[in-house]
Amino acid sequence: MHAKSVLLILLMLAATAASARPASLVFCHEDQDSYPWVLKDRPGLNVLLMRQLEREIGVPVRLVALPWKRCLAELAANSVDGAFAASFKAERLEMGRYPMGKDGKPDPALRLHMNSYSLYRTRGSALHWNGSRLDNLSGTIGSLAGHSIIDVLRDMGVPVDDRSKSPVETLRKVVMGRLQGAVLQTSRVTHVLANNPDLAAAIERDPTVLDERPYFLLLSFKLVEQEPAFSEQLWRQIERVRESSQFKRSEQDFYGNN
Repeated sequence: MHAKSVLLILLMLAATAASARPASLVFCHEDQDSYPWVLKDRPGLNVLLMRQLEREIGVPVRLVALPWKRCLAELAANSVDGAFAASFKAERLEMGRYPMGKDGKPDPALRLHMNSYSLYRTRGSALHWNGSRLDNLSGTIGSLAGHSIIDVLRDMGVPVDDRSKSPVETLRKVVMGRLQGAVLQTSRVTHVLANNPDLAAAIERDPTVLDERPYFLLLSFKLVEQEPAFSEQLWRQIERVRESSQFKRSEQDFYGNN
């Protein structure tokens, strides 16, 4: 075969491999309000980001709301292509793939967003996060099932109740004295307290942030193994979308409509 023909074939094969992509994608996310990222009554910021991502990659993306533990289980079973938004936990390396950096850890530049955890207590409580431990702890701390902060607390020897399904339910247990306090995502509780005056009157946030971390789109093993180049492109495109002027406008519009 002529050398030029061989070169043309190789170029065509390379172009085909580079453009290889699935016909569609299915991503799951938590089925509870997680302000401002995912909401039941309207698209949250993560959903808006996914919709912009969908347009830019040219692949239809179906979003499915599931209980968080089930969402991760579906990911591990390769029943969905991705799950969001997931902070890093070592055990989740067995469920799906993070966008990894050169240091062997997830690359924060490829995150969906940053979020923090704070301690919530009844007003006047002596319970306090001093930056390394909980002072005056004498009871149980509440959190939400499947959230990564639970391992952090238990590693410190903190007794944790993660049976509640929502921040509202958890905070009500604090008010009733069934929990001494709660460690929950800060932005989520800010929204809850703004919409529940009775809880806002009884609950306060400890001023020191307990933990802050990036959150990612986890991809299934199947997708990454079958479409490695596309998967990497997907994570890179999330960074571009997140920092784009169009998404910044979506953020401004979102907060302006609250």
